[in-house]
Amino acid sequence: MKNQAILTLMADKEEVLKLVPEKLSARGCDFICNDQQVDVFRDEDGALGCNVEFQIRLGLFPHSGPIPQYVKAMGEIVSVRRCAQSRYRVSLNFHQVSQDGYRLIAEHLSDAVINLDQEHSQSA
Repeated sequence: MKNQAILTLMADKEEVLKLVPEKLSARGCDFICNDQQVDVFRDEDGALGCNVEFQIRLGLFPHSGPIPQYVKAMGEIVSVRRCAQSRYRVSLNFHQVSQDGYRLIAEHLSDAVINLDQEHSQSA
């Protein structure tokens, strides 16, 4: 799980969908859904809707260890595109990100930082 993220979409504090984002940035993420999963984004008429909002919990696994750190935010579905017969690419934008959320996402996306003093002592 190291350096991986887990996105959980919730409605009324109930888990609706849990998956691994394909692309992640500080502004949002893209992920792939199958036919059953994409039904979460359908309106009462059966049409795939954008501007659907979810509470989200983003579990980030930092470089420093196996314990995840969580970012809470609101997420708005901005795009649902079919990319294969039974696969859809969904784009979600983040807003109302919890305190330190952007910093945690940036740290997750950046390369691991190593301690040079520790590296020199190991090579000597």
